[in-house]
Amino acid sequence: MKKVAYSVLILIMAMFLINPLSSEARGGHWGGGHGGGWWAPWAVIGGAAVLASYYSPYYAPPQVVIREQPPVYVQPDPPVPPLSTGRIFVYPRQGQNEELQAKDRYECHNWGVSQTNYDPTQPPSGTPEAQLNQMRTDYQRAMGACLDGRGYTMK
Repeated sequence: MKKVAYSVLILIMAMFLINPLSSEARGGHWGGGHGGGWWAPWAVIGGAAVLASYYSPYYAPPQVVIREQPPVYVQPDPPVPPLSTGRIFVYPRQGQNEELQAKDRYECHNWGVSQTNYDPTQPPSGTPEAQLNQMRTDYQRAMGACLDGRGYTMK
């Protein structure tokens, strides 16, 4: 709507510049005498003001184009397979009696906990499952090494 109003205003000013008012409206004679040509400076100033406001950088804010970012698909971490229940089956290779087996298991358990900082009887809370599985694996390896050194087979 503003563009139409500006266009009409510019057209009227152009008509005044090209075809000035009749001589009667200007005081009875063409271009001479008192008051002749009074409209020309005002037409130029008005036209400049209209053009300045029409082409002003403050006329309208620049268009902002917001482009959507393509969706990012995040693949979840692969599931960590849970280890066995943690039960360790120990078989004596050298005929150890049950009392010696219990003593050896207890000592190897204490040694495995000291080596890995993981106690399967009191697992840490709030630990990620992957880290917990790694700690269990390390504990079972330490326990297996200890029991193997004392003459047992672990399964």
